[in-house]
Amino acid sequence: MSESQELKEALDFITSGQYEKAVPLLWRLYASKSSEIKLAAAMNLLVALDGVTENKKLLAVTNETIKLVADMDRKDLQIYLLSKKAEFLSRDLTFLTYRQGNLRLAARVFHWIDFSLEKDKKEYEAIIAKKDKLEKEISSLEFDVHSTIQSNKNHSLRGHIFMSLGDMSFHRFLFYQLDLMAGGRLKSKIMNFYLVRRWHLNILIGFDRNARRKIRESYKTSINYFEKSIKAFKAGNLESDLARAFYNLAVKYTLTYFFSKAGRYLNKARQLAEMRDEKVLLIQISEIEKRIKDKNKHPRDYVGELGLDLPR
Repeated sequence: MSESQELKEALDFITSGQYEKAVPLLWRLYASKSSEIKLAAAMNLLVALDGVTENKKLLAVTNETIKLVADMDRKDLQIYLLSKKAEFLSRDLTFLTYRQGNLRLAARVFHWIDFSLEKDKKEYEAIIAKKDKLEKEISSLEFDVHSTIQSNKNHSLRGHIFMSLGDMSFHRFLFYQLDLMAGGRLKSKIMNFYLVRRWHLNILIGFDRNARRKIRESYKTSINYFEKSIKAFKAGNLESDLARAFYNLAVKYTLTYFFSKAGRYLNKARQLAEMRDEKVLLIQISEIEKRIKDKNKHPRDYVGELGLDLPR
């Protein structure tokens, strides 16, 4: 089978949501001597790899592909990949903060010996230094990408970059909730009650004024980027991308308990997905709709999944 045929087969798997079958093919094609085949494989790996468990692979592919498109003089793709790098680094920052919280929690179990192991203490200190470096790199990337995209007229590129920046800002919103919370175990327990989070009272209870400002600004910035992506896709009459943008914004509203807004955007996503027979997206929309309907009977434990339940 030729590389072109393998690429088509991988794309068919991705279209049908069979990422586990697409990934081995894409890794083989990623080693191709053809720059175009390698680029196509890399761009699809960014779709098919899991963002939670394979973020390091996503970063590695992104870094290598940034060099590839620079050699090919593909400036538009270079901007897009820089925005994806900022998004993936933001995930890393959230994961690091979660690990830092675990180390801090372990240290507090045995107050008289601070950290239970010297290596834990060294890891904790290394995380602090790495977080500072990551924050600066992410801010620099965001500034460069946002400045460059303002003059670009490509609606597809603008829409995808704004979506990536929206995800990056949402990770910053989660990061601040992990990093800036102040209070002891009792306050932490109260904050993590479902109804307290459902009505956003946790932000008032567990954070000082400056932290609340950062949390709210990052959330507002995330929503603003997603709204910009929707405008860009509408302007380009890109219905498939528009459906995905509606869905992504609905997910962010669901995660933050704005269920009415989430429902409105899911309806818009569903209408477009049904028109275009987007099977994978329709399945994803149905999953979010079920969670919204069942929000009070069996609310999903986003707090635990996102690592926001660590006692301080």
